[in-house]
Amino acid sequence: MSSTERVKYDKNTFFHLPEQKKKAENGKNRYIAEWMMATNETNAANTVQSLTSLMSVSRIFYFRGKQKKDDVLKALIKAIASEEKFGTEDDLEWGIMHREELMSTGIGKNIATPHTSVNGLESSCIALAICPEGIQDYQSPDALPVKLVFMIVTPKENAAPQLKILAAIGNLFYDGRLKAACLASGDPERCFTIIQRAE
Repeated sequence: MSSTERVKYDKNTFFHLPEQKKKAENGKNRYIAEWMMATNETNAANTVQSLTSLMSVSRIFYFRGKQKKDDVLKALIKAIASEEKFGTEDDLEWGIMHREELMSTGIGKNIATPHTSVNGLESSCIALAICPEGIQDYQSPDALPVKLVFMIVTPKENAAPQLKILAAIGNLFYDGRLKAACLASGDPERCFTIIQRAE
């Protein structure tokens, strides 16, 4: 089995296939189909997006205790909007919440990737919420509570960055070891360093 084939097989394991793959093929779960397309395109181009190049320590947050989905999403939206480089709070909230109304961005394995695109941005950004006790109401396909929330904001004029970011998260977090390290880090700066070293 080639390295490329092995990577694709691991992605299938990450998504709890064959059930989710069947849903994607039937058009019943567009988000997983979107993710799989992003992974395949990135592998084909042999490019990898550095997550930490789009993150900052100031955009990594720990939430103690059990959390509610909307509370965590709104906290990340507020943090991103406060930088005044990635859209207004109203624009971000509409984009993120509207996407969640269409379909949950929980992808399974305790991970969610809420995302939106904004007109006129010069660059993309990622904010990360770490919730060790989990978000119970995220409605992920495997019904597990979400513990890592990667909020992704990209330029509306270019879809490629969003696809590459989604694929990069899949590449790094599919086997669970990096997720466990982030949850155990207990500190935004330490978490950032852990992800940076894993890339």
